Amino acid sequence: MGFKGTVKGRIIELDEPIPLPDGTRVEVTVKPEGLRKGSPQLILQTLVGTLTDEEAEAIMKVVREEVRRIDWELWEGKGT
Repeated sequence: MGFKGTVKGRIIELDEPIPLPDGTRVEVTVKPEGLRKGSPQLILQTLVGTLTDEEAEAIMKVVREEVRRIDWELWEGKGT
């Protein structure tokens, strides 16, 4: 089941009702809308507060140096 809503302090106001009775305990996973699944930004936002500054910087270093890099050798001779 997936639902969308808006954060208002400690409350998430859902766009539609949930088909569960009041008092039902649920597990909630929260991610900002619009971020691509598996994107570096989503991963880092998910990990906020769980990483040391050094761990976060190590991840960002890899993202800056490797994730957005294009391997032009893969494109050689393509389309010709």
